[in-house]
Amino acid sequence: MVHIPHLIVGAGPVGLILGHYFKRFNIPFQIFEKQSFLSAHPSAHYLNMRTMEILDELNIQLPLENIQHFSNYVYLRRIGETPLNSTSQLIDYKQYSYTSYAHLPQSLFVQHVQQGIRDKIQLNTEIKKIEFKDKIIKVNDDITCDYLYGCDGLNGFVRDYLKIKLIGNRDLQRFLNIHFTSKQLINRLEQYNSMLSFIYNSDITAVIIKHRIEDGTFAIQIPLDLLTGKTDIQQIQHIKQDHVLIKNLINKTLLNQINDIEIKSVGFWRMGAVYAEQYYKNNCILVGDACHGMPPAGGFGMNTGIQDAQNLAYKIKEQKDLLHYQQERQQIAKDNIDTALKYYNKSLDIAKAFTFDINKLKTYQSFMKNTPDFLYQAGVKLGGSLIELDPIYKRIKVNDYIPLVFPKEEIGFKYMSGDIGENGGQLAPLAVREILKNRERKWYSINCDSNHQRIDIENVNKMIVRSDMHIYQQQ
Repeated sequence: MVHIPHLIVGAGPVGLILGHYFKRFNIPFQIFEKQSFLSAHPSAHYLNMRTMEILDELNIQLPLENIQHFSNYVYLRRIGETPLNSTSQLIDYKQYSYTSYAHLPQSLFVQHVQQGIRDKIQLNTEIKKIEFKDKIIKVNDDITCDYLYGCDGLNGFVRDYLKIKLIGNRDLQRFLNIHFTSKQLINRLEQYNSMLSFIYNSDITAVIIKHRIEDGTFAIQIPLDLLTGKTDIQQIQHIKQDHVLIKNLINKTLLNQINDIEIKSVGFWRMGAVYAEQYYKNNCILVGDACHGMPPAGGFGMNTGIQDAQNLAYKIKEQKDLLHYQQERQQIAKDNIDTALKYYNKSLDIAKAFTFDINKLKTYQSFMKNTPDFLYQAGVKLGGSLIELDPIYKRIKVNDYIPLVFPKEEIGFKYMSGDIGENGGQLAPLAVREILKNRERKWYSINCDSNHQRIDIENVNKMIVRSDMHIYQQQ
């Protein structure tokens, strides 16, 4: 029987960040990953300001490309045409943080973050059984641990095995998710400086994410409602293997076709807006996507998870009550889900303005679910063609677009309960964070004037700064 004091399940971004903190705190740990490789799909790509502060604390360096090349969200009929609209997404981060937000595909993120803890990661190691005896957790009949951390995602084993319920809508919308490379497409998009390209035409509605300029890495997400009347993903698995069809779908987003598309992977993504009813059970603790899932607006999913990991690591180091971790981070998950849902609904309004009303499309999908796909797609194309030809739709300007950076949610969030005092608490002011970032992480007493121009540390008792940089007023 092997004993691992702290066992992390899942070597994605969240499990790796938790591992880095445990190494920093000299907490013995191991990471089990059921796959034979770390994440290959680019998936998440936006690293917000608070996440970049955490990476700075851990001294993790990343191969970032110039954010100016990803500055816009562009709305198009087809790549190569004049945009229906384009919005610049960049803001001056310096008024909020000492680190800038950044853009990096998740696949590259995990490849670099694993450095320094690679010897703690066991690939091809799947958790199939969890048992509890006294305060010891038994895993797979041959391993024991004091704490087990479920960092294995929304569809992972740990939460499901613990029978912890999800609250919210698990099935908002389903997408075909394609990871591919194309240098020609990089050249076609150069004129737009876009991170996201939203495509609305009679052949396809999709969003293209430009992940990496250097090697031409992209992902494209296409609503399944536009491809098939079938709602059961098992009935349409054949689409994943049809690379001729997949390349044709990608080319429908362009005015002129490209011929260097290399398909890396094809999958289905079920988008939801949910959080776990509880974040821990018998020293098994859920972290990151294992305890929340949300629409992609704002990139809240991975960033919320990384910040979960930081919060939890300090709780473990300081032997704090796990209830405080749940109180603090569950509230943030709920708040971020609400914001992501708000902007998901705005994306539907934009789609309705430029092409389809998703609710009407779902009604059509339900009505046509037993018909052949070619008939279903013919109806979709007819509807799209009428909209595309209508000059009213070509003139529509949607004033309320989707932002990239959310300062309030990234830096300005506040814990209402937990290990934070009676009145709640938030991140320490920027000036305080800058002073303390290179000091030993411990609890400080500080005093600062209302504009944070004069700051005294340690010799006063007006405000408490926690080791994770959150503050509360001392009673």
